[in-house]
Amino acid sequence: MHFANEIKISLKREYALCSNAIAFYKKAIKEFEQKYHLSTHAFLKKFEAGQMGDDADYFDWYAFAKFLAQWQKTQSAIRSAVR
Repeated sequence: MHFANEIKISLKREYALCSNAIAFYKKAIKEFEQKYHLSTHAFLKKFEAGQMGDDADYFDWYAFAKFLAQWQKTQSAIRSAVR
């Protein structure tokens, strides 16, 4: 079926886009972890408990962690659909 092939090609393109976004956010998050000597998991717990303050980096780090999780979820769904 012609449409099935086009859909697969589109999904593979989206998968690549997800991979690029994931790489970007992982790199940015790693830089925050190194800068603040804190894992993202520990940071999220402290940030969500209001123990980290209002520094702009913290809001970026928080958003990047959430974006990364969403991109990973999307990539996983695409991977399942392409199989």
